[in-house]
Amino acid sequence: MTKPTDHYSFILLCLQSPEDKALQAQLESWLSAGATHRELYAQVRLLWEQAPHAAFFEESDAPAATARFLQLLDQAKAAVPAVTLNTVRRRRWWPAAAAVLLIAVAAGWWQYSRTRIQWIAKTTTNRPDSVLLADGSKIYLNKQASIRYPAAFKGRERQVELTAGEAFFDIVTNPVHPFTVVSGPAQIHVLGTSFNVKAANTTIQVYVLTGSVAVAHQQHSLRLRAGQGASCNTRTGEIKVDSSAGNNQLAWRTRELQFTDTSLQAVCESLSNAYGVTIVLDPGISKERKLNANFSNKTLPEILQTLTALYDYHFEQLNDTIYVHLPVKK
Repeated sequence: MTKPTDHYSFILLCLQSPEDKALQAQLESWLSAGATHRELYAQVRLLWEQAPHAAFFEESDAPAATARFLQLLDQAKAAVPAVTLNTVRRRRWWPAAAAVLLIAVAAGWWQYSRTRIQWIAKTTTNRPDSVLLADGSKIYLNKQASIRYPAAFKGRERQVELTAGEAFFDIVTNPVHPFTVVSGPAQIHVLGTSFNVKAANTTIQVYVLTGSVAVAHQQHSLRLRAGQGASCNTRTGEIKVDSSAGNNQLAWRTRELQFTDTSLQAVCESLSNAYGVTIVLDPGISKERKLNANFSNKTLPEILQTLTALYDYHFEQLNDTIYVHLPVKK
């Protein structure tokens, strides 16, 4: 059986996209071109349906998945004796040859899947979302966040990647299989804990709610316990304790904000992080003015209304930017 790779790729594409009417129309035209095409299609379809192929095509990179399937077909073909057959004998030979091909493909896939990790990518846009990992751990993603995680953990270490934005991790304890969050060049090592990670520009911020973690970057490392935070400079590798870190860093998820003698500048930073906005203070406003207040499950307009009553400032919102103005003098 000759194996024109372009024909095989075309057939696999058609099998993967049954909903594509234009592609299926091309397939019908190709099949009507001759019995050889129909026989080739039937052979590939049989292997595709019976072999454990599904995992090949679960990834977004379909061309790479197709290439792997074709490579296994190449390997399987070598297991079939090269014998010149007439038309009648070829029809009798095909079921046995198909069985040999099927076994070879299945064996190749089994060996391949033992060590291969299937990565899944998740990106949020204007809404937070969450991910449940294979071990029961949960990841809560803030807006505009991206993460990569394995469909199943293999080996000694559990590892995920925060490629952008902010996420809260609630990790199942498993001392035998430690958990690592990779964010750029930095790594956060945990056994079982809950913590927040924010990757922004050249800074990675970590805040621990429960348990403990170790933040590492090259030769630098810092251990954090519950209630502690740190920032890591991804350019210099410097890791330092963030004394201003607190539960307000989780407000984007909990909607709980607590301010005790907090400067107006810090209040604006907490609101910006919690509600995904940029707050611009008028140059004439003192950034050190203090606020004592607690907000629970309040919307941003409700909080701004309270601040207006306390400070007598005027808040003007344009899209995702809020401008804070001094009161107009009468």
